[in-house]
Amino acid sequence: MRFSYNELVRRADAYLREKRANSRFLRAVLPERIFDDALWVWARRPVAVGIGWGVAWAIAPVPLQTIFAALCCLWRRGNIPVSVAACWISFPGHQVFVWPLQWWVGYHVLRFFGWSSRSTFGIIWDAAAHLTQGWEPVLDSLKDLEIPCVAVELLTGCILTCAAAGFLAYLLTLAIWPRKG
Repeated sequence: MRFSYNELVRRADAYLREKRANSRFLRAVLPERIFDDALWVWARRPVAVGIGWGVAWAIAPVPLQTIFAALCCLWRRGNIPVSVAACWISFPGHQVFVWPLQWWVGYHVLRFFGWSSRSTFGIIWDAAAHLTQGWEPVLDSLKDLEIPCVAVELLTGCILTCAAAGFLAYLLTLAIWPRKG
């Protein structure tokens, strides 16, 4: 049985409205604004915004990325289902590879401005390689680091890489999506 996007959205809308009407909890957490047609429409700009937010939150090292992506779509009027799908495309294990890259970006940006933790990529990579062995080997490899400084570098890199990836996804979607007229 195949459904079009519009049919799936119509069914999801009806399901969510019914569940929200019968649940005090869902009425509290799902605002009426979530049922706005502009947040579910298959059009160039809302889809691009949804993909941008979904990709940005997909590589963010935070839990509940899907909820944050949906909230950002409420704020910037993006397509919520597309944003959720973009978050779900990333697999959970990718963070082992993304976090060292994000730290590296933050390290170099802050070093450019004259601030550095004096860490090396080898130390961070070694710690990431030990993640599957438990916390003890990870902590042993990080014992010489200034953890607060590395955390600031990681946070800076996370903000920059998430913003760059989301903006790039937004621009690529706009470039690929044909304009009408």
